[in-house]
Amino acid sequence: MPSYCLLFKTARDLLINRPINKKKRRKTTISDIPTECMQQIFYYIQLQEEGIYSALLVNRYWCRNIIPLLWEHPFKRFSKEYYSQPNKSSKNHILRIYQQSNNKLLSTLFSCLSEKDNLLLASQLSKYRIKIPQFQQALFNYSRYLQEFSYSDLELVIFSFLQRWYTNGLSHDSFYPQIHLISTTLCKLFFQKSNLNSLYFEKNFPELDIPNFTEIENKRPVFSQITRFSFTYSDPITQNVLKFLKIVSNFCTHINFLEFKLKSSDYNIEVRRVIVDIIKSQNYLKHFSIEHINKDGIEPIILSLKNHTMNLASLRLSHVQFTESSISLISRFNNLNSLILDNCEGLSNEILYSHFLLSKLVINSRQQDITLPLLKKFGKNLKSLGLSIYDLEIADKLLSFCPQVNEIYLNICVEKTEKYCDYGELKKMEESWKNAIKSAYSHRKISVL
Repeated sequence: MPSYCLLFKTARDLLINRPINKKKRRKTTISDIPTECMQQIFYYIQLQEEGIYSALLVNRYWCRNIIPLLWEHPFKRFSKEYYSQPNKSSKNHILRIYQQSNNKLLSTLFSCLSEKDNLLLASQLSKYRIKIPQFQQALFNYSRYLQEFSYSDLELVIFSFLQRWYTNGLSHDSFYPQIHLISTTLCKLFFQKSNLNSLYFEKNFPELDIPNFTEIENKRPVFSQITRFSFTYSDPITQNVLKFLKIVSNFCTHINFLEFKLKSSDYNIEVRRVIVDIIKSQNYLKHFSIEHINKDGIEPIILSLKNHTMNLASLRLSHVQFTESSISLISRFNNLNSLILDNCEGLSNEILYSHFLLSKLVINSRQQDITLPLLKKFGKNLKSLGLSIYDLEIADKLLSFCPQVNEIYLNICVEKTEKYCDYGELKKMEESWKNAIKSAYSHRKISVL
């Protein structure tokens, strides 16, 4: 018996056995289960990855409860499997496998477009000999259920869809105009009509610009409800990118998770200014992360976080060049419980003057002289600890400094890996770590990741 049948049977039995007026007693059906309970059951089944697509066809009541779950993040299943593949050949295989389902997915989204937008897109694509379904009112406003959106996932689904029309092995850049047309149209749909709360902005295809978001009307309501924003960008910063970031700055005020991953050379004055504006615009920022920024850029960004001293609970800094004053500012974030310092330069004892009560600390640093003082200062309350695999000499001191740790992450420093090309040696170091930890924490089990 499928798990959802068992769950519904249990829920139905509970309803049957509840005390009711005997005069009004009637046969209990599955529709008597409250909508909230139905959605929780389907959500649980979805988490178990058992699939709930077949349950769509049971009846209208089930369908109405399942559709919102399926459309929370419609691209995720395909992209997750695609990115998990080890090489280009296996990725192309996944593209072929999902081609039909991606075609249906986009066709459904095209049906959610207004008649005007549908006709316009059909006209634009016709010169590439691509046909999309004619306008037909969808059964549901599927885009309204979207809660998580990844721009790179959308690009990938569109690319898979386009391969149906081009079977002669064209290169990726041959699809750029079509990808841009479709992504622009669908972004307009998503940012006008959805319940988006998580926005992950990353690109799959270099040299392909993002849509001009200033041309999307009535976008404020959708942007204003975003609580999670991650911006990963490795291509040159264009005017459309800057316009997009400024829209985030102007309309998004409820972000609690904020993340930036750019190339070091892309943090120009204008980009740094808009990042600062985004930070300052938020009402309740709890997590902040930034990568690959030098000492000229980090100080104003850390200074802007000063407004969130009371709320900021998690800080992740990777490949950051600190100044003494930026370290001093970080030391004032007294409510931090998670601090990740990955391959950062310029760390100093100034951070030891802070009063963090950290439950998670990750130190992957070439400055080995700072690791031990940090453990002495913050180790008492740590539950999770990340260390460089090359810091083996401090393993025997962990128990005295970090008595409550139950997870230890071993990080490989990129710069050192270039010197240590012998991965057999790295494996030996990992085993040495595990033995040292097992010896230090002999009284309990520690997860080494």
